[in-house]
Amino acid sequence: MSATVDNERTSRRAHPDYSRAVLEDLYRYRRKRPLIAWVLWLFTGVLGGHRFYLERTGTGILMMFTGGGAMIWWLIDAMLLRKMVASYNLEQKQREESGMPPIALAFMPPLKAGQVTDRPDWASRRSGHIRLVGDAIVVIVTGLLLGAVTAETLNFEGVVAILALIGITSLGSRWEELARLPVLRSLDRWNHRLRLFYHYNDPGGPLALFFRPVTGLFSAFFRRRARAEVKLYMQLGGVFAVAFTLLDVMSAIAVSGDGLDVTLDEFIEDMALTFVSVYAFAAPIGATLTRHLLLERTDFILWALSALTVAALVVGLFT
Repeated sequence: MSATVDNERTSRRAHPDYSRAVLEDLYRYRRKRPLIAWVLWLFTGVLGGHRFYLERTGTGILMMFTGGGAMIWWLIDAMLLRKMVASYNLEQKQREESGMPPIALAFMPPLKAGQVTDRPDWASRRSGHIRLVGDAIVVIVTGLLLGAVTAETLNFEGVVAILALIGITSLGSRWEELARLPVLRSLDRWNHRLRLFYHYNDPGGPLALFFRPVTGLFSAFFRRRARAEVKLYMQLGGVFAVAFTLLDVMSAIAVSGDGLDVTLDEFIEDMALTFVSVYAFAAPIGATLTRHLLLERTDFILWALSALTVAALVVGLFT
């Protein structure tokens, strides 16, 4: 009877999902395909899309903010693209042969599927009701700020990205079908990488999480782990910024019929705002929710924090 009750309690808990299937999927040494890289260069290269694909996040962001270096950098990359793909695949092959994690998990120690510990080493330091209250304050204040910024700028892309992050964190650990959907599959895989990162790296207390977007950038100059965390959130911001900009371009062309009525500077400004919004607000919200997922608290606590975030966002939008 006791074992049955324990099983029922476990089934009601969110879980980070470190099953063998998930880890084997994450630890696959995927090679990049030249055809995909060329398609991304052609249609999203000015925004750095091909560089995001090749895990060159830093230079991808630079291309995104400069319009592909006024398209000069974009043209130069046409001559470098084959070499970049070959370089990525060679490094991936070397990592596989030496037993190192794949490039996307470079922040992880060498690990075989099924060897992740049940609970993070930092779990005992981050439990307790007082810290839970602090985390609730973090998501409420962050949600209010995001809503206020969105109401002022009318840039709703950041809100959509944060809602997607909340959804994939809260539901991705329980609803396996999400990982099978074409668009959400990549976001779910990114979220699993984030979970693995925080499993081995203490996310810190509420105050540290709230200021993480700023302190993380500063720490990235000195600490490799901080760079890995910043890169994860920058990847999220970059991908959403590129995706929404492409949608804006197609929408502008469809409306005008003859071409774009919006200048390149306006597109870059809008894209920069989306990127900064996603990065600044995803870090505290994503880290807070992921921490409670890793602590294996009940679904109620994880979903309650998610609901508080959404409610605060709505209040910020309409006040």
